[in-house]
Amino acid sequence: MKFLLPIRGTDEECFIVNFHGDFHAYVNRCRHVPMPMDWVDNQFFAEQGRYLMCQTHNAYYEPATGECIAGPPSACGKFLYRVPLEIEGGLVYALAPEQTFEDD
Repeated sequence: MKFLLPIRGTDEECFIVNFHGDFHAYVNRCRHVPMPMDWVDNQFFAEQGRYLMCQTHNAYYEPATGECIAGPPSACGKFLYRVPLEIEGGLVYALAPEQTFEDD
């Protein structure tokens, strides 16, 4: 599910997924070219729910770590920008990440 999160004064589109019962959240931006990941609105999984896939570049990412494991060579080995989560009283809260979002 997508959501907006204020990060350093700008609303960034992010998404959260439930992978094997654990929640993981990332900035909705491929590491190959900074474009949204979802191939259909709010659809991030490919390969029967095994990987996150960029709709534009067919880059595959590990859901639990955000690491790119297949796709364009310039993206492989890079990680999606993780959004830290806190769970309190059954509610999930997204926190602004500490790292910068410079595409290298």
